Amino acid sequence: MKKIEFYIHPIVGKENKPTHDKYILLSYFLSDHSDAVTMERMIAELKEVQSGQKTFEEVFTDKYGTIPISVNAGWFECDLDNACLISNNPHLEPDVILPLPELIGILEEWKAFLQ
Repeated sequence: MKKIEFYIHPIVGKENKPTHDKYILLSYFLSDHSDAVTMERMIAELKEVQSGQKTFEEVFTDKYGTIPISVNAGWFECDLDNACLISNNPHLEPDVILPLPELIGILEEWKAFLQ
């Protein structure tokens, strides 16, 4: 099942939207990463974690601290297997847990769409 749809808004331009309310944090996460340089770096860093070359903490936490989603919607973390989008407001925006390869694939699709 597709979790995110990409579309071109007539005023705003290239956007994404969740296919279901349970993927709203994923949509916010993608919107936070919408330029080519950021996307390329994020994908490369996630692949380092996925390969086991480095831990999430070594790649992200030590460099950036926490990885926020939107202004205050939640935060991101991952390990070799899973990507977790943790909500600060679970009653409005539920947590999203995806296999890490799936998140990397979505980010690659988002990057291709933005170019």
